[in-house]
Amino acid sequence: MKIMGFPLIYKQGENLLDTLGSEMNIFGTKAFIVSDPYIKQTYGNRLIESLKKQGLFSYSVDFSGETNPEELERLNQKCKEEKCDFVIGFGGGKSQDAAKSVKLGLNIPVVIIPTIASNDAATSRLIITYTKEGKFLGPKSLNTNPEAIYVDTSLIIKAPIRFLIAGIGDALATYFEAIQCEESNVDNFFGAKRTETSLAIAKTCYDVIIKYSKDAVDSAKKGIISESFEKIIEANVLLSGLGFEGCGVAGAHGISQGYTLIDDIHALHGEEVAVALLTELIIENRSISFINEILEFYHEIGLPCSLTDLGIKNLTNNEINIISEFSSRPNSRTHNINKNITKELVFNSIKKSEELVSDFRLNI
Repeated sequence: MKIMGFPLIYKQGENLLDTLGSEMNIFGTKAFIVSDPYIKQTYGNRLIESLKKQGLFSYSVDFSGETNPEELERLNQKCKEEKCDFVIGFGGGKSQDAAKSVKLGLNIPVVIIPTIASNDAATSRLIITYTKEGKFLGPKSLNTNPEAIYVDTSLIIKAPIRFLIAGIGDALATYFEAIQCEESNVDNFFGAKRTETSLAIAKTCYDVIIKYSKDAVDSAKKGIISESFEKIIEANVLLSGLGFEGCGVAGAHGISQGYTLIDDIHALHGEEVAVALLTELIIENRSISFINEILEFYHEIGLPCSLTDLGIKNLTNNEINIISEFSSRPNSRTHNINKNITKELVFNSIKKSEELVSDFRLNI
């Protein structure tokens, strides 16, 4: 059986926020808005006014910023108390996941309005949960994709450039992981095999990332919403989301989950995925010349390349061992790589990756 999913609506463009109320009356009459304090203070009133113009009520909750089980249950209860009949995730990936958790708990529609393009959480059914301390806990999943995703690129252009670059790192891994899942014949996130459509989307995501990232980053640094910028936002949010969910993920995500156990690492999801992708490419036995081409791409747009770049000042074998043990555990997505995954293989591949990055930097 082959399955993939889609949101009902995906809309992207400039200056959408102030008119979104006119599109949301199909979802309910009172919105439960989940956003972090910064987004709430910066953009919250504009969204509320947009809803009010269409006769829609809203309640804006104070979200702690972490998707731990206790906070997610609190949001569910608050939404129920306020008698809201649809939920809006307004902000970054954790606000989006928190809103999706409300949908899961209360069976109401969810609308996603991303304010950064640092990952592909907006489009997918997945809800990534963490402990209160920020350690990776595990995923939950909706029965369907979010009802609607509205991407206002005039908001995203104002976000720090680091978020855009991190999203490129996350999206870049989509096709490599899709290939491994196809070769391993493992199930995707729907518990089924890949459609030709999902594989084509993953490949298109890669092509767009390679072709347009440099120009998109350059234009974003100037505050210009260029066509390249629009294409990269679509790749980061939509193509990557549909691609990973319809195809599956492998080492880039499986290995990066081990990074959350290292106290010195405080990086964005896409930054971690980018570094872990290099380890996956080594496990795949990709040529050194190909990996150097990827490193050239990282260098060109400003992606981190090593665990040192992610915050570890003096990388130790013990830290590599912790990452390797976690990312090679029996239920890790790392096993979706079409190789016999062992802790030793991951350990040696991480060390090799760090060496290749060091050699690359000596020659630039």
